[in-house]
Amino acid sequence: MQFKKLLLVFILSFNMVSVAQSPLDVAFVLSERAVNKVFTAIGEINGTSSYEVLGIISGNYHWKIINPKINFKPDSSDFTCDAKIEVGPFSYKSQVIGNVKINYNDQKNLIEIKISKAVFEIYTMVLKKKIHIKDIHLEDYFKEPFTFEGPKSLTTDMTFTMPDSTIKKIYVQPTQCQMKVVKQAIRVTCDIATQDTPFKNQLIVAPPIQSNQKPDSIKN
Repeated sequence: MQFKKLLLVFILSFNMVSVAQSPLDVAFVLSERAVNKVFTAIGEINGTSSYEVLGIISGNYHWKIINPKINFKPDSSDFTCDAKIEVGPFSYKSQVIGNVKINYNDQKNLIEIKISKAVFEIYTMVLKKKIHIKDIHLEDYFKEPFTFEGPKSLTTDMTFTMPDSTIKKIYVQPTQCQMKVVKQAIRVTCDIATQDTPFKNQLIVAPPIQSNQKPDSIKN
């Protein structure tokens, strides 16, 4: 499965808010709603392949997922969707509940959201008996995590006029960031570093790129 490259820029997905009574200086919030807009940008996710059961029955099956969504929860975030499956003339729907891993890479300044497991079954019915064909592992179609640029890139500067009329510029940048998953959001809280010279920005930000290996034939 190939996705168009998505540069998930921090400015489009974060809101900067002050944090009252916090040991850190500021917090940045990535909403569940913003992350799920990625699926809208990806488009339809589906697959088609051939099958054979009992050595005598063969044909093609087709599946597509509907309403994919990542759900942020403090204890265990998850991925949900409905899978619509057609196996020859037989069709059905399955609810899929998968696991999601969330990580903040402080060195790369990236929030990484990865679907680690999401499985549904392809089967058919023969003489009122359920015949298993294969399991579809949706995590194979999301090998690379969704990545969002973190708050450290938001370096800003402030200009002050000193008593002697000289101009002094102060540079401000988030530092020492910590991530916490709350209901429907990811919060990254940071201290603020200030200095009178520009910060050296050595961050390398790359968009998520889907592996070219296709576990099943698929159309975008």
